[in-house]
Amino acid sequence: MSGGERPPPDFAMARAVEILAELYERQRRKADVPPPPLDKPVVLFSEAIALDVTTTTRGDVEKALGVAFMYPASGWHTYCVRGAAGRLFVSLYYSKGALISAEMYEPRLERAPALVARDMNFRFVPSETSVGMQIATLPDGYRRIPTPDGLGIYADICEARFPGGAAYAMGNKGMIERLALYALRESAPPAPLS
Repeated sequence: MSGGERPPPDFAMARAVEILAELYERQRRKADVPPPPLDKPVVLFSEAIALDVTTTTRGDVEKALGVAFMYPASGWHTYCVRGAAGRLFVSLYYSKGALISAEMYEPRLERAPALVARDMNFRFVPSETSVGMQIATLPDGYRRIPTPDGLGIYADICEARFPGGAAYAMGNKGMIERLALYALRESAPPAPLS
């Protein structure tokens, strides 16, 4: 070979690159397919009540927990609880008396009301997942939803679908900061402001 020519490509190396590219593409396509829905609803559970967006009513909640504080926006009903991650808000949204959204999160805004925390712990059941845990501890059935850089306050969002609803675990730096349940029978409630 003269000084400016390259040796012909190694057939084995070229084939190895092709195989790796095919494996990568198969894995990428597989990651885009959501896992099958869970076979039963996810509930935000405490020993006082199981918040289930497929069956719980406002009457059920108020019988177990009393009347809530209106926060963070009109239509949201919020209770303060003590969880493993500290003082947490449980915000509920109803439509025609039926629970259609339940969220648990640490209040971040300075204007958040100084509610007294009740000594109760809510968590997702099945799975016993709570705010403050690592996202990596989520069970099978949850899939990561890509979030564009710089949009939203959560870098990590994972979703699991179940008959009549969806469960979300959201957070940053691998830690869960918010758990949310939404009924799928109606349009989603307005997003909380916190």
